[in-house]
Amino acid sequence: MATAVWDFPTDALVEILLRLPPSSLRRSRLVCRLWRDAIDDRTTEMRSRAKALLWNSSTCVAYVVDDLSSSSTGTCREVWRRGGGHIWYLQLVGTCNGLLCLCNDDEIGGGITLVNPATGETLPLPPLPCASRLILLHHREMWHGAYSFACHPTSGRYKLVHVPCIFGRVCEFSGVRVLTLGEVAWREVPVGHDGGARCNLDAGVISIDGTTHWVTDGAAPRIVSFDLDDERITSVTALPGRPAGPDLYNLTEVHGRLGIVIRGLPTDVWVMEEGRRRCRRYSVRGHDLPRMHFVYGEYVLTADRNNASVYGHLRRKGSLLSGDVVRVSQRDEGSLVANVKIGHSCNNRNFTFAYVETTEPLSVYMAN
Repeated sequence: MATAVWDFPTDALVEILLRLPPSSLRRSRLVCRLWRDAIDDRTTEMRSRAKALLWNSSTCVAYVVDDLSSSSTGTCREVWRRGGGHIWYLQLVGTCNGLLCLCNDDEIGGGITLVNPATGETLPLPPLPCASRLILLHHREMWHGAYSFACHPTSGRYKLVHVPCIFGRVCEFSGVRVLTLGEVAWREVPVGHDGGARCNLDAGVISIDGTTHWVTDGAAPRIVSFDLDDERITSVTALPGRPAGPDLYNLTEVHGRLGIVIRGLPTDVWVMEEGRRRCRRYSVRGHDLPRMHFVYGEYVLTADRNNASVYGHLRRKGSLLSGDVVRVSQRDEGSLVANVKIGHSCNNRNFTFAYVETTEPLSVYMAN
C-alpha cells in the first residue's frame, strides 16, 4: 500500500522543501498545516523576523538594523551601496521579501531596477510604455513616488504598480499600470470614476497583503485599495480624523495592516481593522515618525527633526492604555538605533522599510 501523504517523514519533507526557491516556498505554506508548520519551523528565512532597513536618499546607501534591543549603533550595517557617478537621483521605492526596488528619477518615467543585496544581483525592468512620449518633460520629477512593489501572498507573483497621478502639470496618468515580474509588457487597468482620481504622492503608496493603497488628491481625500490578484479597485474610503493639510498625513504598515499617520499635536496613527473599521493605535508626541514603516515587533522607531538619527522605543508594560493606544511621550527619548541620516524631504519621503535577507535569484524573473 502506498504511504499516505500524512505519513511522509517530516525530515524528508523538509529536505525536499528546502530545495524550492523562496517564492515557491511561500506558496507551499498554503498546501496544508503540516507543510506550513514544517516550513516555518525548519527554514531560516521563514523563522527570521523582518528587520528595519534605513535608506539614505542623499548617498543611496541601505543600512539594516540587526538588533533593535541593543542601544549600540554597531548593530546598524551597510547592505547595499550604489557605486560611482551621480547617485542622488536613485531612490528606493520599497522592499519585498529581501528584494529592493529602485527608481532612477533621472530617466523619463523613472527607470526601475530590482536588487538583491544578499547576492549582488540586479534586474532592470521594462520602462513604462508611455515614457517615450514624455520627452518634452525637461526637468526631473519624483517618479519613484508613484510606484509600489509587492508580492501577492497567494499567487507568489511579484508586481510593480504605478498609480494614477500627475507630474508638474505636464503629464498625467489616469489609470493604474501593472507589471508582473517575468512579463515583457505593462498592462493598463481602467479604474473607473472613484478609483481614477489621481494620487496624492506626498501621502505615499503602499502594498500590504496583496493590496496596494493610495490616497486621492483634493479637498476630500479618500483611500483607494487595489487588489493585486484581481487587479481591480476593492474599496474607496474616507480618511480618519481631520488632517490639517495634504502634506500632514501618510500611509504606513502596522503589523500587516494598513495604517494612516495623521501628523499634529500629537501625531496619531489609525489602523484599519477587519470590516474596514478604524481604531487609533499609536499616539506620539514630540517625535517624528519615519516613513514608510515605523513599527518593528515591540519597537516604535522615531527620527529627529533633521532625520539625522533614528531612535527605538520599546512598548513597555503600562504603555498600552485604554482603547489599545500605544503612547510615546515627548519625555521618552528612546535608545539611539542609528546615527544615519535617512533622507531629506526635497526628493524622497520614504526612509524606513521592512527587510528579510533572501538568496532568491533574480535571474528567474528575466522577461522572455
